[in-house]
Formats: sequence, C-alpha cells, structure tokens
Amino acid sequence: MHDPHQDRLMIAGMTYFRVKWRRLPEPYRRFIQDHLAPGGRVVVDCTLRWPTTRVDDRYVFQFGALGDATPEEYRHGGPRVAELLARYGSPVRRWNPPAPDGESPEAEWGLQSGLLDDLATFTRQHSLDLDLLRFDTPQRLSPAVADLYRRWYADRGLPANRLLGEMFRAGLEAYLDATDRYDEIRVLLFNHGTESIGLAGAEDWQRTAARARKIGVLTGTDASVYPRDFAGLVRSHRELSKIRTLCPPPLPLDAEDAAAALNAHDEIIWHPTN
Repeated sequence: MHDPHQDRLMIAGMTYFRVKWRRLPEPYRRFIQDHLAPGGRVVVDCTLRWPTTRVDDRYVFQFGALGDATPEEYRHGGPRVAELLARYGSPVRRWNPPAPDGESPEAEWGLQSGLLDDLATFTRQHSLDLDLLRFDTPQRLSPAVADLYRRWYADRGLPANRLLGEMFRAGLEAYLDATDRYDEIRVLLFNHGTESIGLAGAEDWQRTAARARKIGVLTGTDASVYPRDFAGLVRSHRELSKIRTLCPPPLPLDAEDAAAALNAHDEIIWHPTN
C-alpha cells in the first residue's frame, strides 16, 4: 500500500505491507475453543474495497487509502490534489499510479473473504456459532457502539453522559446531530503529520467537542501544532487515566442485548452465518 496523501511523512522512510489472514491461525483456534462461551463468537467484517493492481496470486498493490480524498482523485487528480501538491512544493499536480485492474478488500480495513470461509468450516466442525457483524466502512461502527454503551448503562440505572470520540469529524458531527446531548465529550486526534485533503483543523474539532453540556475538550492534543503533535497519544493516555470514575463498571452485556442495540442501526448487519 502506498498513500502519498495521508502518509506523506511516513512513506519518506517506510514501505507499507498490509498482511491479511486467509486461514484461521492455530493460536486463534485454540483461543476460541478455550476462552469464548457459546454465543460469544463475533467476526467483524468491514466490506470496504479499493481499486488495486494485481502483482501476483497473493499480492496486490493499493494506491491511496480511506480518507476524504476519493479513489478517483488518487488516480486522476483534481483541484484538491493539485492544491495539496503545490502546497508541499511538488513539481507535479497529480500522481501517476499504475492502472488498477480490479478491486480488493481495502488494505487496512477490509477482510479477506477466505478467512470467513475457514471460520465457518471451523465453527461447524466444533458445533460452535459464528456471528457476523458487517458494515461497509470502519466509522459506521462508532455511532452504533456509542449507542450500545448508552443503552447498556441506562438500562442499569447508570449515568450515560460521557463520550470519547476518535473518528472522522463528519461522522462524529452526524452522530451528535442524531442523539441526545452528552454532558462530556473528549476527542482524541490522530496526528499524522500532514495537512491532508479535507483535514479538519483543531479549531473545528474544538467546536465539535464544545457541543457537550459541561466539558468538551481535545484530550492530550496541543491544538497549536496539530496535526504534528506526535506526543499527543502519550499525553492523551495520561489525561484519560486521570478522569474520575462515576460508578463501577456494569455487569457483562448479554449478547442478545448487544445484537438488538447494534441492529437498530440500518448500516450495521449482525447475523449468524451457521
């Protein structure tokens, strides 16, 4: 995978290889048998795909990755790409990747279909259930999980008024538009070192966090140097550890309750495959 847009800083000294399981490895087989109770097996299947160029039977090359820039902009360029390249002093105004000859599971997020086949065979052989949680892009799961936690806490009479956000800003804004207000919103920002296409600035994120009733903050981030605040992840860990606990953790969530909460979101599909 090569992303000259969002990974400009990293690819100057790194080459990315994303490896996907095609078969269920033996340690995972033992883990499922030894640790997971009946009904507790869930496979997270992100169906996101991306244009790729086949190199060999088990190797593809992916140019670009999930973000605000589209696969078409990566391949053909456009005003936003030209502006980005000009801003960074590049002599060109578009990239020139190899032509894609198909689509594959997205390098970072997509699941190799062969793994699902192997999992299904394994669970049938051991009289186990296989629950599949399927969605088309990774951030689809975030609002569903936030609502799941709210329901889980509220059903037990616990406060459900704190939110930790670490997703794309558009998705977070859409979620906040559709749900009851939170008393506290803390946002973790990913500092990838480049002002990429569509990047929301720290001040934009601060406005999003400020939608909380009481506390809305960027946790661990120095807004003045974002997106180059590379110590932010370390500071965010320390700051989160200082937040006071409001109540003891609730009892484990029943799998049926979790399925009901997640199925309330049309973009999430949870179903048994056996």
